[in-house]
Amino acid sequence: MEYARQLADLLNQQMKATGNLCGWRFDLHQLQGIDIGIKNNQIGGPYSSPSFKQSISGEIYLVWKDHKFTASKLDSQVVANFTDYFSLWEKTSYVDPEGVGIYTPETVPQVELYDPNIARVVNDNFDRAFELLSQGYTTISNAEVRKVDARVKCYENYRTIQNSDGFNLATTQTAVDFYFIANDCYGEGYGEKKWPEDSEIHQVLDRTITIGKLLEEEVQFEQSGPIRLIFPSETFESFLSHFLVSNLYGSLVVNRQSSFSFENFNNQAPVIRDDLSLTINNLLPYRSFSYRCTAEGVPGEVREFIKEGRLLSPILNLKYAKKTGLKPTALTSGSKGFFLTSSRAMPDWDDYLKQVDRGIIVYSVLGMHTQDSSSGHFSLTADQCLLVENGVIKGKVKAVINGDFFQALQSDESELIRVAGDDNPGFAFWANAINV
Repeated sequence: MEYARQLADLLNQQMKATGNLCGWRFDLHQLQGIDIGIKNNQIGGPYSSPSFKQSISGEIYLVWKDHKFTASKLDSQVVANFTDYFSLWEKTSYVDPEGVGIYTPETVPQVELYDPNIARVVNDNFDRAFELLSQGYTTISNAEVRKVDARVKCYENYRTIQNSDGFNLATTQTAVDFYFIANDCYGEGYGEKKWPEDSEIHQVLDRTITIGKLLEEEVQFEQSGPIRLIFPSETFESFLSHFLVSNLYGSLVVNRQSSFSFENFNNQAPVIRDDLSLTINNLLPYRSFSYRCTAEGVPGEVREFIKEGRLLSPILNLKYAKKTGLKPTALTSGSKGFFLTSSRAMPDWDDYLKQVDRGIIVYSVLGMHTQDSSSGHFSLTADQCLLVENGVIKGKVKAVINGDFFQALQSDESELIRVAGDDNPGFAFWANAINV
C-alpha cells in the first residue's frame, strides 16, 4: 500500500511541475506467496523446487496534452527510478484522437475476495500447502498411475486501483491454484480465491485418476466422417471463449472484425438457439474471475449479453463505449466468468454417455489460437479423446476434428449436458472426425 501511495505522490508532483500530464491511473499488484510442485513423481527438482515469491507488477495509463496517451507496465523499480521511467513514458506516448480520459465510477460493488485460510498458509502455515500436494500425490499414485506432476500456489495480492481524480480502491485478495496431471495425458485443477472444500479436492483427484487411466488404453478409430463430438465443460468453455465471447468485444465489432455488426446488436439479431442465454458475472464471492472493478475503474456486474439467442450488448471498455455511445460493461477474465444457460432440460453427463451410439469425448485440442474466430469454422487436432460406442467408453483415440461451431450453437440436434460442479455444461454436436 505504501508503494502505491509513493507512486501516486510522484505522479501528482509531475502533473503540477510539467503541465504536460493531464491525468493518470494505475492498477498495482503487490503479491507474495508460496509455490511448490511435483515433477516426475519428485518434489524439489529444478522445475518444482519450493519457493516463496514476492513481486510488484501492474499497468499505468497516462493522459497527456494534445490527445496523447501512454500505456505501460509497472514493476518494483518504478518508484526508485521514477524520473527515468517518467521520461520514457513521455517519449513513448502515442496520438489517439479517439482516446479516453480518466474514469471514476459512482459506486463500486462489494465482493468477497479474501480468505483468511489462504492468508494463513501464505504467512505462517506452509505445511497446509505441502499437505495438499502430498494428499493428491498419494491418492493418485495409489490408484496405480505411474507418473504424477502437480503444482500448488497460494498467494496474497494487495491490489490498488488509483487515479488522478482521487479514486483510490485498495483491495486485499487471496488465491490458491493447484493441479494434478496423470501420465502426461490428463490433468484437473482448481483455481479460486478461497481454500477448497474437501469435496472440491476429491473431485479434482477423482477426475484426474478416472480420465487419466482411461486415456492410457488406445483403441482403433477406423471410420472417419460425421460423428458426435462431446465436449466436457472445459473444452466447451474454450470454444465459447474463442468463437462466441470474442466476437462480442466492441473493439472487433466497431472495426468490423467480428461475426456480428453493430447493427446486429441494435436489432437484437438472433445468433444462437433461442433457448440459450449468455451472462457475465464478476460478483460471485471468492471466484477466480471476480473483481470489484476493472483496471479502468469500470465496476464489476452481472449482465446478459445474449438473451434467448439474441444479441443484447457488445462487451465494451471505455474507448469503445465512447465510440459506440453506450455505457462501458464488465469484462470476462480469460475463458472464465461467463455462463451459458438453457431453458431446456439437460441430461446428466453419465446418463447422456449411456445413450451415445458413437461419439468421441474431446478433452484437448491443439492450435485453437490459429482458428478464425469470426467464421466459426474449426479444424483441429484433438490429441486426447475417448471413443464412445453403444454407451460404453472404449479407450483413447486421436483425430482431426472439423466443423462449424456457430452452426452447432444454432442446431436443434446439439445438446447441452449437465456436469456436476462445473460452471458451464458440456456440449454435444455433429461434426467430422478424421483418424490420425
